[in-house]
Formats: sequence, structure tokens, C-alpha cells
Amino acid sequence: MGLKATLVKPPEESRLNFGTFSLAVLAAGVRDSAEIAILDMTDYHVEKAVSAVLKTCPDVIGVTTMGVTSVEPTAVFVKALREAGGTCAIVAGGHGATMLPRPLLEAGADAVVCGEGEETFAEILREGISDSVKGLAFLREGSVVKTPSRPLIQPLDSLLEPARDLQGPPPEGIALVETSRGCPYQCLFCEASRFYNGIWRARSPGVVVTDIQKLVTRGATIIHIVDDNFTVDPVRAIKICELLEKGPLPLFFYFSARTDDLMRDPDLIPSLARAHFLRAGIGIETLEPDLAHYIGKPISFEDHRRTCDALRKAGIFTMASFITGLPGEPEEARERCVELAVKVGVDAAQFVPFQPLPGTPLEKGRGEPEPWAEEAAAVYTNHFRQHPLVIERLLKAATLHTVRGMLARTTLAKWVNEGIIRGSGADFLASELKEIDPGLFGT
Repeated sequence: MGLKATLVKPPEESRLNFGTFSLAVLAAGVRDSAEIAILDMTDYHVEKAVSAVLKTCPDVIGVTTMGVTSVEPTAVFVKALREAGGTCAIVAGGHGATMLPRPLLEAGADAVVCGEGEETFAEILREGISDSVKGLAFLREGSVVKTPSRPLIQPLDSLLEPARDLQGPPPEGIALVETSRGCPYQCLFCEASRFYNGIWRARSPGVVVTDIQKLVTRGATIIHIVDDNFTVDPVRAIKICELLEKGPLPLFFYFSARTDDLMRDPDLIPSLARAHFLRAGIGIETLEPDLAHYIGKPISFEDHRRTCDALRKAGIFTMASFITGLPGEPEEARERCVELAVKVGVDAAQFVPFQPLPGTPLEKGRGEPEPWAEEAAAVYTNHFRQHPLVIERLLKAATLHTVRGMLARTTLAKWVNEGIIRGSGADFLASELKEIDPGLFGT
């Protein structure tokens, strides 16, 4: 096997970071076609990352982009590779590259993979980059030219187990697992449903559970389910939970879901709790009825609240996301967004600025958020974390000897350490938390 391919997570600062997991999934399907190396250069300076990659003497370099914010730093990295004398083929892929191929091509990438990359990259390694390969974008005479789209992989069970041996041990015992791809819903702001053509596909419960059990046996204590929406099919999710209950189980799973899906089967939330799905990421986006209908997520405040109550009673810690600056959002809605987020009952919340992402019905330019929305989102997030009812709720949960209690303690301690909660309030919290867990703030 003479061909060498180096798969790279390039240097960047981003809150959306799944590390090299997607590269391990990609590597599993192509390691019979080339000698594969995976490098996580996320925290490296560009010059050092370029040196490390070129030392592997690759014939092909594959770089991944998690989202739009990854495109600019990845383009910088690709340009630096070329300026350092890298003459091998460079292929970019991922969600960000699919949305914005031009900056990467102009920086020096030979091609961008649009959509799922496993079959496209395998074909590139076998036959080279050409117009006959489906799912590619090139730069030709100043224009971006795309080949015909490649069909989605069916079934997902045909994908091999990720090449985790090329990644090294999971950091801090946290492992990633993909059980499904896509989302059947058509929220106007969401790029993921367009990436997968509005189609949701799932791996079978038995395959998912076998993968998870191997990870737990190897020492994974926390497993992050990276699916866009884990509970699209409640019956399937319950079956996965039933199989998992036979053990071994990690300390907890972190998963993403919609509140309406979570309430479609009364057995779902209890099943999730029994199988240690104890940290839920909930995309609420907005609690304004008109805006919720407009963006295609018409879930009422009361339905969100009932779901949050049910999750809390089951011992599941909830982290909700809200979007600031949606089109048509009135000023009065912004003034009450934090209070509504507190009242709906989530444990933690992150406000993010609206991004008019390419490929969505709301696209605008390169999908960059308005500066005022970025600033407002950060302010709202801090106001939520400083809210007396939020602190009271978490402090009550912190006394519990459960995973939810542990997550409440570490969340509050983080807010104190980062200076989000200040002054006498921080002193009081630190004192209370030390009583509950003396080792929480170190020695």
C-alpha cells in the first residue's frame, strides 16, 4: 500500500468541536485504500500544525470543517500548507466546506467534498480527483463548479466502526458515538436538514449498543451522542435503552433532542434515565409563539415547560439553546427572553446569535451573525446564569448524590471560577458548594 493520506482537524477556536471523530469515521472506510494518519491540530499554532502534517509525507491531505466558523481558520491553514511547499492533493470537507467551498478553494484546496464524505473520499483515493467523482466542488476560471450530488449512504449500518485506534484514547474518558444522521424537520435556520436533504437515517439498535459497550469496556465514562436529534424515533430510542440496561453503562450519556419528540411516548424519558442518558441538549430557539411558527418549530411554551419538568423529575440535566436576533424578532421579545428561559425550567442555557447560513431559506452572505446579536447573546447567557432562580434551582440539585447533582455542582463551580457570578453571591455559592463537595475547588 503506497498511498498515504493524512486527515487533519485544523487549528481553530470554536465552541463547536467534535475533535477528530468525523475523521475517524471517514478513515474506517478508506484505510484499505491508503495508509491513514489522523492529526488533531485544533490547539496548535498554524506553523506548527503545518510542520506536523508535512512530516507525515502525505500524498493526500484531508481537512475537516465543523461549520461556517471553521471555514476561515481552515482556509488560513490550507494556504499555509501551500506556502510551506505542500504540493500534494488537498481536499476539504464537512458542513462548513459544503456551505462555503469558495474560500477553501481559493486558499489552495484542490477540491471540496459536498455532503457526506465517506464514499466520495474513498473514490478520490482510488481514482484521483476528477469531474467524474460525484459530490465535489472545484474552482474553474474563477467560478465554483460542482459535480452531481452523491446519494446518501444507505443503510448507515454499512459504515464500519470508527477508526478510534488512530485517534488515541478518548480525552478525559469522553467518547463520541453517532447513532443517526440528519433530521426530518425543516426549521428555516437549520443547515443540518439541508446537508442531509431533510432525510433522517438511523443505525440499528443492536449495532449502536455493541459500539457503546465496546467503548465502556475500554474505559469511556461519558459518551456524547453526536446525532442532530437522537429521539426522532422514540420506539428506536427506547429499544436502545432497553439493550443498554443489560450493561455495562457509562456514568452518563449526553444527547440532543426536541422537546416534542421527548413527549411523544410516555416511556421514553424514564427509559432514557434508566439507561443513563442524563444530560440533554434541548434546542428551544425561541419561546415567542409567532417566531416559533415562523422558523418551523411551533412548540408552545407549556409543552417546553412540561418536557423540562419531566426531564428534571427523571434526574436528567437540561442544557437549552436559544437564538438571538431571528428575523422579525421584536425588541420586547429580547427584553423578556431571559425571564422566559428561566420560567421554562431548564437547568442551563446558551444564547447564540442568529446565523443566516448558506443553503437555508434564510441565507445571507457568508452566514455571519450581526455583531449586535453576538454581543446580546453573550449578555443574555450571563444574565441567565446570574439569575437568582437559576442559582437556587441548581444549588438545590447540587445536594443530590446523582449525576444531575454532580452536573449542577460542576456548573455552578464553573460559573464562580469564570467570574460569571461575582461578589458576595460568588462567596456564598463557593461556601455552600464546598460543604457539599469539599474537593470541588481543589486544595
